[in-house]
Amino acid sequence: MLNTFENDWTLIDACELYNLERWGLGYFNVDEEGFLVVNPSADSTKSVRIFDVVDHFLKQEGAAPPVLVRFPGIIQRRMQEINEAFRTAIKNFEYNGSYMTLYPVKVNQHLEVIDAAIKSGRPYGGGVEAGSKAELYSVIAMSDNVTPILCNGFKDLAVVEMALRASQLGRNITIVIEKPNEVELIIQTARRLGIRPKLGVRVKLSSRGAGHWQSSGGSRSKFGLSIPELLKTVSDLREQGFLDCVHLLHFHPGSQITNVRKIKASIIEATRVYADLVQQGVPLQIIDVGGGLAVDYTGNRNKEPSSMNYTLQEYANDVVYYIQMVCDQEEVSHPKIYSESGRALVAHHSMLVVPIVGTSQTHVQQSLLPSSDQVDEEVAPLVELSGILEEINEKNVLESYHDAQTSMEIALQMFANGNLTMEQRAQAEALTYSICLKINGLLDELPFVPAELDELRYNLADTYFANFSVFQALPDAWALGQLFPVMPIHRINERPTKIGILGDMTCDSDGKLDCFIGGTGQRRWLPMHQLNDQPYWLGIFLVGAYQESLSDDHNLMGKFHILTIDEQDPFKNSKLIYGSTLREVLEHVHHIWGDMQERFKGFVEQATQSGAVSQKEGEQAYRFFESMSENYTYLTDEIREIESQKKV
Repeated sequence: MLNTFENDWTLIDACELYNLERWGLGYFNVDEEGFLVVNPSADSTKSVRIFDVVDHFLKQEGAAPPVLVRFPGIIQRRMQEINEAFRTAIKNFEYNGSYMTLYPVKVNQHLEVIDAAIKSGRPYGGGVEAGSKAELYSVIAMSDNVTPILCNGFKDLAVVEMALRASQLGRNITIVIEKPNEVELIIQTARRLGIRPKLGVRVKLSSRGAGHWQSSGGSRSKFGLSIPELLKTVSDLREQGFLDCVHLLHFHPGSQITNVRKIKASIIEATRVYADLVQQGVPLQIIDVGGGLAVDYTGNRNKEPSSMNYTLQEYANDVVYYIQMVCDQEEVSHPKIYSESGRALVAHHSMLVVPIVGTSQTHVQQSLLPSSDQVDEEVAPLVELSGILEEINEKNVLESYHDAQTSMEIALQMFANGNLTMEQRAQAEALTYSICLKINGLLDELPFVPAELDELRYNLADTYFANFSVFQALPDAWALGQLFPVMPIHRINERPTKIGILGDMTCDSDGKLDCFIGGTGQRRWLPMHQLNDQPYWLGIFLVGAYQESLSDDHNLMGKFHILTIDEQDPFKNSKLIYGSTLREVLEHVHHIWGDMQERFKGFVEQATQSGAVSQKEGEQAYRFFESMSENYTYLTDEIREIESQKKV
């Protein structure tokens, strides 16, 4: 049913204006009173009016926005949709393997998000991927002995020993070899502890993704083994008697891959590597296709960096089909498929609600507009501008715009020469502004809008000042030009009469948003409402992936050590300030250290009681995990770590 709000302004009009239905994927909608609602569960009848809920809790706590709002139910829905897409593909292609989703913790490492991802993945056998020391520590504590854990990233002795000891105690951990020097470190540590590890190898492909993050894949990527390094690693593992521990091949085609052809190319190349290794006697059973599944931030379904030219089902179909095709050609069994679609899993689940605290509206300029009988006929620019204002029509808009620019330039020069008063200059500016407004009102009637006049519309946009920081909230927006959906969360039943850009509360001139999602493409302004004496709140959506991680402690790496050099006596008076420890960064993202200690104690006691380890080994493991609380979040000197372990 066509829901008419007022003056022929409908629900359909509102949704099309902000492209809501296309980027919202059914999670967000507008109710009949013009409020934005969210459907966090698959049951669309259980919608939540965002404005009311936020307003209630903020008033109850005596607080005010901005506020980040999470919807864990959307994570559950996304997990279900991703797994159903792969199950459909597996059934349709009669694929003989299975599928499982891994949540990469780096995408958003806040406790609530990890917990939601782990819980939503359990019905499907889902797991987690950790790429740093602190991430690994947290997921060992949070998961159980069934949940698969992938240990990726650069590794020092502490990372390897942490993974192996947790594996010894029952955790289902696979250590992925990404650098040649990790082989000896893993083997020596495994032998010292008497543990047979689960291992994976990560291959560096020549295929690259597309978009902002295309350099994260391809032959120049940071991680992975080149083909010669991969063959050398296999040879070393075979020689050392650890080849039977290798069960997984990992690769990463890139993040936010917008063009599905790039995904197909990487899948084919990686599966060729997989099949060749199997034929060499490597007992691989799993192929991890990494990340890459994009999020359509704009809803425009194209190859632009903030969109994607394929659907979730098409992605799943291509992954399953091309792995199957190559394996059948090479006559190897179909592997189990892992994917690490973190962005696609959590991007939709959180939004930022920001209040507008004021605008740069130009009421003063219009109040200075002189009437025709007030224009001084001896001041030529004022006479000309007044005439232009009266004579503008659809046929002469561009000519009128050029003439107005020329007259205004003459007026400014006359003011600089002392031939124009400040009041006369103000009148000239008010006339010019009114000309621009009148031209802007005619643009929608033109069959073609010249670039100059399109730029005019942007220049006429008011700045709406929002109480937030672009740098803190949307690092990808200012650093990469990533687009995020922005729209009011109330008053949507009113036709917007203003256009604006968003300015934040920082003192940096780059602290603004001036590129938005439109119904048919990008636009440099956002349709907004005239402010009144009531709050006016905007929602910034799809911020659940990376934005929090980048803005506070990306990858839980924390702060560096800081050494301040005393130039007069550097060896005696220089000052060292220590960087972040694992405990500090984890507590910063709401992990409760006492609870984590109890979890570690519990699973150590469980392993001891089951006979998996001796009492002494269990005590050593618990002391090790407890001591890790003060460990530096960055990699440490392996030799010093080994010496410290010997002393223990």
